[in-house]
Amino acid sequence: MKTGLTQRGRAHFAFLAEMAGWSGRELQKAAAADLATALESVELPENTQAKLKKGYELLEPSAAFAWDRFYTRVSGEHQYVAALEAYEDGVTAIEAEYADQADAGGTLVLDESVAAPKYWTDTEFHLAPGGWEGHPRMGFMIHDYIYDLLFATGGVGAVKPGESFADQRYVTAKEGRKDSYRNILELGVGTGRMASALQRAWPDAQIHGVDLGESELRHAKLIAARNGWKWDLRQAAAEELPYDEGTFDMVAAFILLHEVPVPVAKQIIGEAFRVLEPGGELIIGDVAPYTQQESLFRSVVLDWETDHRCEPFWRGALLIDRGQIFRDAGFVEVEEYGVGPGNYPWVTRGVKPA
Repeated sequence: MKTGLTQRGRAHFAFLAEMAGWSGRELQKAAAADLATALESVELPENTQAKLKKGYELLEPSAAFAWDRFYTRVSGEHQYVAALEAYEDGVTAIEAEYADQADAGGTLVLDESVAAPKYWTDTEFHLAPGGWEGHPRMGFMIHDYIYDLLFATGGVGAVKPGESFADQRYVTAKEGRKDSYRNILELGVGTGRMASALQRAWPDAQIHGVDLGESELRHAKLIAARNGWKWDLRQAAAEELPYDEGTFDMVAAFILLHEVPVPVAKQIIGEAFRVLEPGGELIIGDVAPYTQQESLFRSVVLDWETDHRCEPFWRGALLIDRGQIFRDAGFVEVEEYGVGPGNYPWVTRGVKPA
């Protein structure tokens, strides 16, 4: 039972989830067939961006593709309407849970001196009105309602219909090569989804997390409290970490790099290197580069997010060579590979030299 969720919220999210799932299964299947037919008489360019451009051109006559993208945009816009209505219906129960768990879940350090970068304040990620801090309980609405009732069923973004939203984080968390870890830092901890996977994968580790969003951090603490965990959460940018050199034996991030500009992604990986102890591991799970996608159709569907679902840094993140960024930062034993169907999640892993 979701805290505060009433029949109106259940019905609204059930409709959106059914629509996203049906569009992802049926319309995308038809659109992919349209593209396959068009490709029979076309020679694709070698360049990745030129190949994407050609894919868009070939899909332009496809009614199935147009309708799939229409329903995807409708779902993206209505998810926050549904979440706000559901929150307002259940506000008494929701706020009571926050109050009841205020002393549980570990520590949360908010820092008013942290200057949120422009890429974060100026972007309404995923079409969220006002961005990640567009509502004092945006963290609750995203985690408990939008992720659990819509994203978790697949058909939105990189998650296909029928795929498990939670399992994708857990299999990434388990990519650590050691038998155990003492201190794990998650960059961009958000509402604690990857942190939960890390805690389940490595139950003896102390989980630390940083994020810029106050409402997300407050909800991450509630998630820890619900599960009897104690996390150390801090408000900070992943590219300017408030930790000493060599503090952690694992640093992890999940779907963070496609939410930041490429230069910031390089800073983040450099900061991860600094705060890792010698022999420590950096494990990043994200969407696979276009060159590793299963088909041109899948690449176009993913690239569409850049211009139509407020994911302005998506394209850059899927064009860069993440492994080379790891090596440039000083990491060794760098590996890249997919751990799920269709190469999602795509793991990039490196070790700080001992």
